[in-house]
Amino acid sequence: MADNSRAGRVYGGLSPAEREAARRQNLLDAAIDTLIAGEKLTVRGLCARTGLTSRYFYENFSSTDELAETAYDTCVAGIAETVSLAFATPHDLPVQIERAMTALVETLEKDPRAGHILFSYRIDNPLISRKRQESTAFFARITAATAGASVQSSVDVGHAAQFVVGGVTQLLSVWLNSDETDSSELDGPAVAGLAATMINALAAQLSEAPTSSSS
Repeated sequence: MADNSRAGRVYGGLSPAEREAARRQNLLDAAIDTLIAGEKLTVRGLCARTGLTSRYFYENFSSTDELAETAYDTCVAGIAETVSLAFATPHDLPVQIERAMTALVETLEKDPRAGHILFSYRIDNPLISRKRQESTAFFARITAATAGASVQSSVDVGHAAQFVVGGVTQLLSVWLNSDETDSSELDGPAVAGLAATMINALAAQLSEAPTSSSS
């Protein structure tokens, strides 16, 4: 006997699970677009943008904050993995840094929305601001671990890495917001090269600083 329950019906060639996944992705895409536009996330606004009802929103997310966090984490996960893999490649430190920065910039060029979630000036969302701070701390830890493994210095590597990553973050922000800041002279390779130079300069300074055992 055929199962005619609604739960198993196929509409438009999609199973119930596929339709649910599509609705969730639509909400994530709408949240990213709304945030990048500098607009406030609201259930009503997201439903209007996606054509979904509030029922489908709450089937996937408990609140707009949960949606914003999921959207941010989705955008950043690929970037974090790309940079981590580049830093983990067994090469000399300058090569690791160059490859990591090149991979980062290429990833942002392929997925500009992810870059804007990380760096857009327009986004004024407290949760996204907190998540950005967490991401900066994550990249600073990777930088500190990579640079610190190659040198011995009395300088606090963690603090130095935070300083440099802050500068790289600002550079990437200017580049990605170039339409608004009129910094058209910056392109992807130039940004990657400048970022690599900044981090390599940190490693060089650490190697030249006296160690804690020096007189």
